[in-house]
Amino acid sequence: MAADQDIWLLITAHPDDESMFFIPTLRNLLYLDRKNDSNDSQKPNIHLLCLSNGDYRDVSDGPVRTKEFYKACSLIGIDGSKSSGASSVVVLDDDRLKDGPNEVWNSDLIANTVLERLQTILGSKQQQSTQQQQQINVNIITFDQGGVSGHPNHVDVFRGIKHVLDEKCHVVRGDDEKLMARLILKQQADTNGQDNNNNRTEVNLRVLTLQTISNPLYKYFLWIFVELLPIFLIWLVQVLLYTIYLLLGGFLFSKNGNRSIRFSRMNTTSDGKHLRCRLFDPVLVWMAMAAHSSQFVWYRRLSVLFSRYTYLNDLHELAIDPTLLSEEEEDEDALPPVNTIEEDSSSPKFLLSNAQMVALREAVLPIGLHHRPWKRIYSLSRDGDSFVSFEKHITNWNAKFGDSSTLLVVKTTKGEVIGGYADAIATSSPRPGTARSCLFRAEKDGSFTVYDGKQNSLGTFFEGSPHRLKSGGTEGSSKKILLDSTRRIIAFGGGIGMKSGDGFGLCLEDGFARGTTARCEAFCNEPLVEGDGVFDVLDVEVYGFVFGQF
Repeated sequence: MAADQDIWLLITAHPDDESMFFIPTLRNLLYLDRKNDSNDSQKPNIHLLCLSNGDYRDVSDGPVRTKEFYKACSLIGIDGSKSSGASSVVVLDDDRLKDGPNEVWNSDLIANTVLERLQTILGSKQQQSTQQQQQINVNIITFDQGGVSGHPNHVDVFRGIKHVLDEKCHVVRGDDEKLMARLILKQQADTNGQDNNNNRTEVNLRVLTLQTISNPLYKYFLWIFVELLPIFLIWLVQVLLYTIYLLLGGFLFSKNGNRSIRFSRMNTTSDGKHLRCRLFDPVLVWMAMAAHSSQFVWYRRLSVLFSRYTYLNDLHELAIDPTLLSEEEEDEDALPPVNTIEEDSSSPKFLLSNAQMVALREAVLPIGLHHRPWKRIYSLSRDGDSFVSFEKHITNWNAKFGDSSTLLVVKTTKGEVIGGYADAIATSSPRPGTARSCLFRAEKDGSFTVYDGKQNSLGTFFEGSPHRLKSGGTEGSSKKILLDSTRRIIAFGGGIGMKSGDGFGLCLEDGFARGTTARCEAFCNEPLVEGDGVFDVLDVEVYGFVFGQF
């Protein structure tokens, strides 16, 4: 079997992030590249993806900062030309990923952008024959949950990459029983337009995040005495001992007269989960940052000289959630029944049967939620029809479990089952969009039709879902989940960007006696019930998903 092929992809938010924070890592990877130059099969492919062009102050800054980015990458040693196929360096100019501390970047958009980039890297014709013979390891390097500098765009990048790991991959056990995330990328269909297994590439995915140093005193000053100075002292002691050894005539008896005691400017250590890259070359970092001349203000000059990120990078492997372990590892053909949190005997029965829950889980929920127990947060028949009560239950749930996903299920008096899923239900100030949201409708055959407004292009290169999917819509601010205390409504979609004839995809009013459903461009749905879209409500339930019993 051929040696593994390693692909390294650094993902940043802005031009200059690569020079300000990641040069020790990049230079150590390039050193490994040169070291293995004689064996191309073991050479790591190094790529950079910058998700915005840095046009925060003015649109005209975008092209300027893009040129600066390419120049800095060239100084670091990474060629951004396309002479050898797909460019190793890419800067995006996407209105949905605008630079700015007040901008919110959609996690699902980031995840799909990363998948498209990986498809481009792996899809060149020159690599296809090689990929069939090798195990491909993709290593993504990015910020951690602290964003290194705390910039909101940095944090959103981390969330988007974690979204890839949690919801776009399947988890298996390796030969050493270690959990591994595997990603299946689809190439273009064959000439007959048919998909086949030969068009799929399976890769092992690992995510390494750069550790945030939150204490500025340590980041710019104390680290010199705690970490850097001991390295110099140890080297000086080695020099002194070796000098004494030579003075005593040791070289006459030495079998290795070429022993080197030069100070190592570059070093990488790893224990499997943690990677430390050291680089003592502040001149290179200064030159790379100076290439970003529009950003190289006085405080960034000081940062280059004293920042720990100029000399040391600590990368930590992002842990894989064991609950995502693929059911294939258990030699099962189907997922186990849905596990629901037990309630008091006086509580009403669940609105859905377990068979319906299983079907809904497979049709609607992301893979990361398939093994999590369901908790009934709210029930109309149990908790009453007060909007205040409903809002209290949802607010308490979000406060206790954070950014938890929720599933709204509505049963009409005609027996129709409809609803919606969202990564979080907003309370008072809904964000412009969610990582994932959709509407669904139960069919007479027991299946569920799902409307999530995804573009067709987003489903062409990674594993699709087993349910029927209505596609072709657009992402936008109208694809939001609204819980409006003033108007006392719960609504999916609608709002900004509605066309004539459009309305809320699903809306429940105070009292939960009746609701409406209409065509909504954001979800690409038709009305979820028959008739004029107005329905009487029999029952309403909201479910949350937890890691285990509590």
